[in-house]
Amino acid sequence: MGVSGAGVTMADHWRELVTTAMLGTDRRDPPPPIGPLADVVADALRPAPSERMLAQVAACTAIRRAGVLPGPPVARLQGPEVDDRPICVPAAVDRWHHITVSWPVLEDEWMLTLIVNGRRVAPELVPLILQRHRGDPVRRARAEVACGSLAAWLVGHVPELAARSTHATVSPESLGELPDLPIAPGLVPLLAAPGPESAGALADLIGTGELGASHRAVVVNLLARVRPDALVPIAAALGSIGQAAPGYGLASVLADLAITRHRMLDELSRG
Repeated sequence: MGVSGAGVTMADHWRELVTTAMLGTDRRDPPPPIGPLADVVADALRPAPSERMLAQVAACTAIRRAGVLPGPPVARLQGPEVDDRPICVPAAVDRWHHITVSWPVLEDEWMLTLIVNGRRVAPELVPLILQRHRGDPVRRARAEVACGSLAAWLVGHVPELAARSTHATVSPESLGELPDLPIAPGLVPLLAAPGPESAGALADLIGTGELGASHRAVVVNLLARVRPDALVPIAAALGSIGQAAPGYGLASVLADLAITRHRMLDELSRG
């Protein structure tokens, strides 16, 4: 800091101002401005000690900040390697949030479909997905493929996103296959049945109550693996079950699952 004509530095004057502020201007007048402060602060226009004090503090703060020298330049942050794959559409991002909360059984297919279609995860999802799959070696490896070079780059800067185990061996086959889900033997034929056939059969079983709330888990698994072209007919058939039917509640829930999966697959195929 510069030195005033009386040998008082700006730092000394600032300390005087701090002391006055602590004591209060009703007990101690602010010190007279020094050096260039006297030109900036016209005390004659501020008769009250508190007004003169505030004027000096403002001017002194500006001078002190102006005297701060910039630090050395910081090296530019190196970005991740280029990934030429197109980013998934915003609707697919919203769908990921929806299924991870409401239908997590669909997340594996979301990720695999994204990869098969040659797309990559939108950047805003990358930290969420890496954090979510820190402990599952297969899903973590699949997520790193879907996230691309941004995954390794982000982990390098945020170690908390690293996988919990880096020694697990993951086979290429497990990366590209959906995990098996338990499905009741009597429902297995519906996996490959044409849409109208599987839709009619499910509507009959659920509408009459033969498949009830206790069967929800296995029917959810069925709809998560049924052939994609059957989803719309199934959603329509289940949605047509009346409120008076025993299986109305279950049908409404499963219709939402069917249409959610249909929309998910459609969104992930968009360019």
